[in-house]
Amino acid sequence: MFLMITFCSLFMGSFDTFAATVEDRVDDFIYNKEKPEKVVYLTFDDGPSRYSLEILDVLDQYDVPAIFFVIGENIELFSNAKEILTEMVERGHYIGLHSMTHNMDSLYHGPNAPQNFVKEMLADQKMVYDLTEGFTSQLCRPPYGGRNHLTREHYVALEEAGITCIDWNVDSLDWSKSSADQIFRQVVAEQKRNQDAKEVVLLFHEKKFTLEVLPQVIEYYRSLGYEFMSYCEGEDFNCTLSNEK
Repeated sequence: MFLMITFCSLFMGSFDTFAATVEDRVDDFIYNKEKPEKVVYLTFDDGPSRYSLEILDVLDQYDVPAIFFVIGENIELFSNAKEILTEMVERGHYIGLHSMTHNMDSLYHGPNAPQNFVKEMLADQKMVYDLTEGFTSQLCRPPYGGRNHLTREHYVALEEAGITCIDWNVDSLDWSKSSADQIFRQVVAEQKRNQDAKEVVLLFHEKKFTLEVLPQVIEYYRSLGYEFMSYCEGEDFNCTLSNEK
């Protein structure tokens, strides 16, 4: 049994990213585009950060949508969090949930862990809704990944809350690298290891060297024939999380 992940795909052609909301991108796909054979979902964890707006500018430059999984405590940390989150939505990106605390003990250990997990995601969801004045996120990324941590009880609680979860299949390990070149080599190695994957979920974090390597990674995937996709609820996605624990 799987908790299904749902995506709405969008071929990124001559689309005006500065005018494109999430809904614009979804409508463009539904009425005008077919889903390409090879797609990449570009994701960023642990935001917002001091690099958020610069990352958004790079994505604008290359006409690429992304999913930003934000942490409630980081939202509280930045005085311009409202501006950052609003810009994410207005530029056509999706904001996902990454808990309030990113605390492994609270989220995964102890008898109340499933309830704590969902409680934090819902609190994060409300914070995003309030600051963006209406954007409701129903997608989360479990801190440290769900495959090794989420239990059957977690999935039951998530399903009751109407929240879906996604991991990744290409990990940049950017948080542990000391240069953009190291990150790029890691992405290439991971991609080669997953060479048969038609759908790639690429994990980044909002780091200095990640910002530097983004153009190179975007060009790399485009050279392989991949298209970068946007997200919305409604389309099954192949990268699912098992609840058989």
